[in-house]
Amino acid sequence: MHFAYPHVGEHRRWSRISQGCLNDAGDTFLERTFRQLETFQLVSKVLKILVVHNSLNDGKSMSGVLRHYLLMAKAWIADGHEVDFMVAKAAYPQIQGHLPSVGLVCSDPWFDATGYLEQTWRYLPAYALRTLSAFWISRRKSYDVVYASNLLIFEVFPAWVLSRRFKARWCVKIQHLLHGQNQRVSFFDRLFLISEKWSIWLSCRFAQGTLCLSQSVADQYKRLLVEWRMPSSPTKVIGCGLDLSDFDPARSVEKNYDVVFLGRIHMQKGVFDLVDCWQHVLAKRRNARLLVIGEGPHRKAIMQQVRQRGLADSVTFTGSIPEEQKNQLLKQSRMGMSLSFEEGWGLSVTEMLASGLPVVAYDLPVFRELFSKVIQRVPSRAPLKVAEQILKWMESPQEAFELGRKGASFVRSFDYRTVANHERMFLESMPNLEGLPNEPATFR
Repeated sequence: MHFAYPHVGEHRRWSRISQGCLNDAGDTFLERTFRQLETFQLVSKVLKILVVHNSLNDGKSMSGVLRHYLLMAKAWIADGHEVDFMVAKAAYPQIQGHLPSVGLVCSDPWFDATGYLEQTWRYLPAYALRTLSAFWISRRKSYDVVYASNLLIFEVFPAWVLSRRFKARWCVKIQHLLHGQNQRVSFFDRLFLISEKWSIWLSCRFAQGTLCLSQSVADQYKRLLVEWRMPSSPTKVIGCGLDLSDFDPARSVEKNYDVVFLGRIHMQKGVFDLVDCWQHVLAKRRNARLLVIGEGPHRKAIMQQVRQRGLADSVTFTGSIPEEQKNQLLKQSRMGMSLSFEEGWGLSVTEMLASGLPVVAYDLPVFRELFSKVIQRVPSRAPLKVAEQILKWMESPQEAFELGRKGASFVRSFDYRTVANHERMFLESMPNLEGLPNEPATFR
């Protein structure tokens, strides 16, 4: 008989199960004992999960995707499961700094983009190495689930290879779809679009399960599958969560900034609209202060534009900062804005809402789906409309305060432990790998 000792987080459940079994009348001692063991085995199954997250290129930039998976891993480990991250060695410091108990598997021991984040062309050889690294990763440790954290080819392909090598179930999470965006026109964008189609084909052909970050993403995904005549693996929508203990909107602190922009400093996050927006605000409010929190390849370029327009005295760039400092700075701000052209969820918006800030954002499908009643939406690529809403809130602070309070109450339902539980149940529900792929897909 196989017997497993209780893992962390199961002792109370085991105690309740034991009491319930021993109180059942009419059973012999042996029958009760065997039923206890059978029930105990069901609740004490330990999942060994490998999260493939090869898109990390430095030890400073904290993306929303990484924050999400660190919280998922935190909850899974607290429940007694085992979680490893497959990442580049350059990302070790920030992962170990946030979650020392997680295991690390190296996919790239050399590349570190910390000194040249804006030179994205340097990333391509590293991505190629990480894509192929799955072939020589050690098999000394086994896994039940290999989890591709995004639909990028350098995460999907190695996750597929590792799932075969470890005979593990394979799950893919779609954060957003490049094919659902209209602004992807550069050479590198075209490369990523081609590779995304390959990733979708692989996941349709071999994955045991697919997660979508929001219903908007799921709808885009289904349309692509119909257009490309590809069958889908089992799909479920599960969003993001927050550690709500990190945010206390009721706590009163001194407000040092009028507006905060939070997110990766990348053109797809609308950072180049930021200058026009803020210049319009300053034309009416000369003493206004803007805080820009985040790191990314376009930070130097946007800072240069701010200096050229004569706005530098009113704008503070933090670069990459610890999570605790970021949360404190959010509390020191009066309102938040998002200028993203594309989002699968909008974790930065969720964090600003959790801090009690009113938020103005471009009108994206996912924001209509998730936050329609708690943020102010304006037409996409209309930075002056954002500026007008900011000025309106400056004139009517009570209106801004009420919207911020409403948003803070709304996001209290986004607890990361609930999200982690939903994801874990989905991973457990995926069919076991039996060496047979799904129905063949037609790739065109």
